[in-house]
Amino acid sequence: MKKNMTLIAALCILFTGCSDFLEVDTPKDQVDAVQTFNDEKTAVAAVNSAYILLGEDGFFGSMLTSNPILSGCYTDELEATIGSNTDFKNFYEGSVTSSSNAVRQLWNKTYKQIYIVNNILESLENSTGISENLRSQLRGEALAIRGLMHFYLTQTFGNVPFVSSTNYKVNAKIGKQSVAEVMNLSVLDLEEAEKLLIMLYPGPERIRINQSTVHALLARMHLYTGNWEKARTYAQLVIANGNYKVEPLEVVFKKESRSAIWQLKPTMPGFNTFEAFYHIFTAVPAPFFRLHPSLLDAFEPADKRRQKWVQDVGETEGYAHAFKYQVRGSSATSEEYSVILRLEEMYLIAAEAAVMQGDLQNGSEMLNVIRSRAGLDDLDFGNVQQGVDAILKERRMEFFCEFGHRFYDLKRLNRLSDLMVVKPRWQQHFIMYPLPENEITLNPNLLPQNAGY
Repeated sequence: MKKNMTLIAALCILFTGCSDFLEVDTPKDQVDAVQTFNDEKTAVAAVNSAYILLGEDGFFGSMLTSNPILSGCYTDELEATIGSNTDFKNFYEGSVTSSSNAVRQLWNKTYKQIYIVNNILESLENSTGISENLRSQLRGEALAIRGLMHFYLTQTFGNVPFVSSTNYKVNAKIGKQSVAEVMNLSVLDLEEAEKLLIMLYPGPERIRINQSTVHALLARMHLYTGNWEKARTYAQLVIANGNYKVEPLEVVFKKESRSAIWQLKPTMPGFNTFEAFYHIFTAVPAPFFRLHPSLLDAFEPADKRRQKWVQDVGETEGYAHAFKYQVRGSSATSEEYSVILRLEEMYLIAAEAAVMQGDLQNGSEMLNVIRSRAGLDDLDFGNVQQGVDAILKERRMEFFCEFGHRFYDLKRLNRLSDLMVVKPRWQQHFIMYPLPENEITLNPNLLPQNAGY
């Protein structure tokens, strides 16, 4: 842990000003310190620290103000309990405003992460102390992270800046780009990363980005933009890769799982995941949140995921928590890593893309791989709509409480209004989070504010 925190501290010193990074640039007297990497060890350390920061907060963190929990409360995955943290309780109640601390943190943390990878990219350009192979690898990893962060920003906030430099004068006045433009630029980052990376992971674990990770991200992005052919092609590339396989339910979230495409490793030796730390509770009422009753009701009676991935608590009906990650405390060595990407998503992307292309048989075959692992009967689709509905349902049961899948699935399929059944205060403009009020004050080029806020 001490070593990891030292790396983060070093990056924060080098990349001073990234907290409110759209307004603040690295001081002039510190710019030279990050223009080059003197050796390969320093370059690798910088990239490793970028991964560490991804897990601290934001879209991939599992803190109480991280988006996986916020979006779970926002939709029909989590029910905030009385006395809960104000931030995620506001998301649960549908009372999020542009002055929300959680919204501001999500925006700032993510652009801080982007600032760091941009600084790494610029430093790699000017460094002579590293081999070309390593330069390509690290550049590919940084580009993939940058593309992914912008993907989440635009899917969450709508029109946002796509930031590709650390230049203060540019970033202080940067304007927004459309969702389509940001998605296109994100895909371009990933396509370049695909060319730079290889199939092998940079180390013995699956905690850094390789070419298959990029293929999985491209499959997801093309699904979101409706490019069914490319979504299907990239998903099939991962499915056909012998390094990955669909694991039994009890193995999926273990660090050695072969269904994992990309994981985040705990920064503290022996620690496991914040998912387990915050989701698991042993007495009612839950201290923060419980699984939403509508989610529990959605499981089919024979679904083994209800048995393996959900833990009921006490005698009070309906009190249950996510139990995908099961080691709440520390262990001699970490047993579980947070899984950002896994093979099961590729099967469901391939299924949906096939259905949208009219290939109902292949779509059902891909879906049934996941249903079979859950102990469920095979399904056949009579038409495209039946296929889409079945896949959306399967994604809900497979990916609950995982990095906001539910919110983004409902949004891209124009189904967020379905939440009105369990969220009486739900309004149409909730399809996007508000832009942080203080960011607009600092940079009026971020106007207009999202509708409804």
